[in-house]
Amino acid sequence: MSRPVVVIGAGGHAAVIADALLETGAVVLGFTDLDPDLRGAQCLGLPVLGDDGVLARYAPGDIVLANGLGFVAGSGRTTWRARVQQRLEAAGWSFVGVVHPRATVSRHAMLGPACQVLAGAVIQAGARIGTATIVNSAVVVEHDAVVGAWCHLAPRSTLCGQTRVGDGSLVGAGAVLRQSVALGVDTVVGAGAVVLKDSPGQETLCGVPARPLGTKQ
Repeated sequence: MSRPVVVIGAGGHAAVIADALLETGAVVLGFTDLDPDLRGAQCLGLPVLGDDGVLARYAPGDIVLANGLGFVAGSGRTTWRARVQQRLEAAGWSFVGVVHPRATVSRHAMLGPACQVLAGAVIQAGARIGTATIVNSAVVVEHDAVVGAWCHLAPRSTLCGQTRVGDGSLVGAGAVLRQSVALGVDTVVGAGAVVLKDSPGQETLCGVPARPLGTKQ
C-alpha cells in the first residue's frame, strides 16, 4: 500500500483494522472519532487525530481511509458505518480494504472494494465477497458462496458451499449456514444459529435449527 491510511473511528473494530493494516506493512497515521474526549488519546500507540474535520489537512490523493466503524445490528446498508463511508466517498475520499496476512484467501475468490478480511478467516475458491463487507476473525466462507455488500460475518461463523447472503445482512458469531442456503437482504442470523432453510430476508433467525424470531422452536 503506497499511501498512508487514516482509520475512521477509534473503537474496538477500528483497533482491529489498524492492527491488520500494520501487519501488512501499511503506514497508519491515526484515527478520527466524533467523541471529543478521545482527541489526543492513543490507540495501538497511534493518535486519535480529532473528528473527520481533520481530513482537511490532507488531499484525497495523499492518503486513503479505512472504515473502522463496526456493524453489529440492523441493516448494514443503512448503519452509521455505511452512511459515513458513503458520505466521505461522495466528497472524493477513497476507502481501502484489508486482508490480514494470517487470513487465507483463494486466488480464485473475489473480494469487493473496501472489504475487510481479518485474522484466521478462510475464503475458498469461487467465493465472492461484496463491497465493504466484514469477514471477521476465523470466519469460513466455503466454495462458491456469495456474500453481498455491507454485510458482517461475525467471528467463527461458517458459510458452507454455494450459500448466498443478501446485502446488509449480519451472520452472528458461531452461526452456520448449510450448503446452498440463500438469505435475502437485511437478514440477521443470531449467534450460534444453524440455518437449514432459505430466508426471504428482512427477518431475524435464531436457534437450532434457525427459525424467524418469535416463532416456536
